[in-house]
Amino acid sequence: MLFAYWPVRLFAYDQPVSIRDNIRDFFHGAAYGAYERELRLQAAELNDLFLLLCYMEIVGLPNPATLYLLDIYPYLLNQFHLWHKRMGMDRSPLGSLPCC
Repeated sequence: MLFAYWPVRLFAYDQPVSIRDNIRDFFHGAAYGAYERELRLQAAELNDLFLLLCYMEIVGLPNPATLYLLDIYPYLLNQFHLWHKRMGMDRSPLGSLPCC
C-alpha cells in the first residue's frame, strides 16, 4: 500500500469548536468588524506613507510635508510648549526653537 491513512487533523478548521465560541465570535465580529477594518485600513495607509517618506529620504528627494508644516507652525509651537512643560523640562530642548 503506497499511502497510509490515519486520523490526523492537519487544519485548524477540522477542530471541533463549541457553540459558545461560535456565538462569541459572531457577536464580536458584528460589534467590532467595521471598526477593526477601518483601523486596519488606516494602519496600512500610515505604513504606506511611512515607506514613501523613507524611500524619499534614501533617494534624496525633499520632504513635501515641510511646506505644509509652515502653515501650522504657530499651532505646533503652542503644543510643543505644553508638551515640554508636561515632560518636566523648564526650557525648550531644542535650542533653535524659540519657545520659552
